[in-house]
Amino acid sequence: MSEFFFRNLKKTYPTVASAKGVRITDTQGKTYLDACSGAVVANLGHGVAEINEAINDQLKKVAFAHTTQFVSEAGLSLAKKVVELTPPAFRTGARAYFMSGGSEAVETAIKMARSYFVHRGESQRTICFSRWQSYHGSTFGALSATGHPARRKPYVPLLRAPSHISADYRYRCKCGFSPGPCLKDECSIAVADELESAIIFSGPENVMAFIAEPVVGATLGAAVPGRAYFSRIRDICNKYGILLIADEVMTGLGRTGAAFGMNHFGVEPDIIALGKGMAAGYQPLAAVLGSGRVVKAFEESSGVFEHGFTYSAHPVSCAAGLAAVDYVLKHDLIERVAARESAFFQRAEVLLSSGIVGDIRGKGFMMGIEFVKNFDSKEPFAADLRISQIVSQEAMKNGLLVYPGSGFIDGVNGDHIMVAPPFTTTDDEISELFEILSRVLVTVAKQVR
Repeated sequence: MSEFFFRNLKKTYPTVASAKGVRITDTQGKTYLDACSGAVVANLGHGVAEINEAINDQLKKVAFAHTTQFVSEAGLSLAKKVVELTPPAFRTGARAYFMSGGSEAVETAIKMARSYFVHRGESQRTICFSRWQSYHGSTFGALSATGHPARRKPYVPLLRAPSHISADYRYRCKCGFSPGPCLKDECSIAVADELESAIIFSGPENVMAFIAEPVVGATLGAAVPGRAYFSRIRDICNKYGILLIADEVMTGLGRTGAAFGMNHFGVEPDIIALGKGMAAGYQPLAAVLGSGRVVKAFEESSGVFEHGFTYSAHPVSCAAGLAAVDYVLKHDLIERVAARESAFFQRAEVLLSSGIVGDIRGKGFMMGIEFVKNFDSKEPFAADLRISQIVSQEAMKNGLLVYPGSGFIDGVNGDHIMVAPPFTTTDDEISELFEILSRVLVTVAKQVR
């Protein structure tokens, strides 16, 4: 018996012993190829000497300083670095606020949006719209915004009433079942227009923000919206004076082959939430970037953001983040991910022959693989079969780590896995990844057929 409170007390977990590059080894000596960067976090793989050295150097200076009393050199440098990566119009006057994880980042982003309107004298604005089939975090504010019914279910009585609209889910577009993902701009615009209808229904004067993932991650398996979607969303936000929050916790800083996922759509948000790859798992770190427009409202009022965490802008975490971002830029990893995207997705086409893969989607090194029982109707496998878990467990037996997800179609049905290897993964390791996964899917297909 262990005193450790596992995520699932009826499941057995191996104990990690070491990791290097894209490989993780447990205490039994078994090695796994990390094809999902943990939870799409370890973007640079394991054991990067420059990041470890930066952490140790910071520990020699100071391990902790509270942000009500001090700011660290690492925090100042990291803020400058990440703000410089944002689009020009966003960047002018922008600032970065640091915390420890993605859920905290989304909480902070929502509270920053609320505070923006309080400082502007519009305190009646309290509604933050989001989308079904989304994931924004597990704390109460972030979970209220989350649109995944299974994750919300145990806590619904404690959450704010849902303010959700539909996601632009191309593979299962509402216009009907096509052989593949829908490519119609008008469908993306129609889905985006749900936001305007929701704003009008709630009263524009009561709405403060809309939050969305540029590419939906864990709950929809790297679903990329249509090209017209976010430009229409931006227009609606502008029309009613509400803030657009980009949840870039998973997509930010290179995962999609761009510094920010929103860059693919030519749209600039007002607030950006970052996490996961920001420190690449070397330390807990996340951030919220407030655009110059947002920061100005604070500066012209009291200047106070009534919010904070004990470990906000932790010096060691900021040092790790600064080293991680520097490593990405020094080695041109964002550009390398973009350049390798086509080959990455072409390599995945071998999975289609398994007979259970309905859709392969995503951007950069962020891939979702959706499983279906019937290709023509896109009928999912029965929920109680838990095929994504079967695939994940079979992959782990074969020394491969993937990221499973389920219940995204209607809260019960739908299975996918995500493949999101570190940016540093070699071509040979990519080939090995898909060779193992192909065998795994053939094995699972035989079991479920």
